[in-house]
Amino acid sequence: MDYRIAKLRDYLFGIINTLTSNRLYQINADMLSNKVDDFSLDKIPTNPEAEKWIIGITKKKDVYSFRSRKAYSQDTINNLNNIGFFEEFENIIKTNNDEGILPQIDNIESIECLNCGTLLTTNGTSAIFDIQIQITYIDNKEREVMSLWKRLLLKLILLLTINNILLVMK
Repeated sequence: MDYRIAKLRDYLFGIINTLTSNRLYQINADMLSNKVDDFSLDKIPTNPEAEKWIIGITKKKDVYSFRSRKAYSQDTINNLNNIGFFEEFENIIKTNNDEGILPQIDNIESIECLNCGTLLTTNGTSAIFDIQIQITYIDNKEREVMSLWKRLLLKLILLLTINNILLVMK
């Protein structure tokens, strides 16, 4: 699939695999199962415009809720491990972003966590945690416009340079 959410999901599998030895989990889209250690990647409706440049280019963003069902009880160690999981997850996302290890999404510029993993709800034996992830990218159509502007700017610089050389030669 060539959807941004599918590519982000693939990227998240790699991160989760470094954080857990359990390979029986699922990352669903818009559906968190009742199974402990499953995840759901849900797109949050937001204004997709992150920046608008004077040359007409718009940097866009997608925001996702990445939810997980974790075992939950009065056991402090278990609950600390749940919180620690999301701390490590957030650190990996930040490190990957800093090192340019990004999802395989066309023209992606960054990925970041907008919050730490937060406990949303419990039912006595399991809890749902949520962390928000944002990606920023430039749309392919707008990337073409930006490329055109760069070519025009380079031509202008070349013409000005030639003009300056001719003036010096006079």
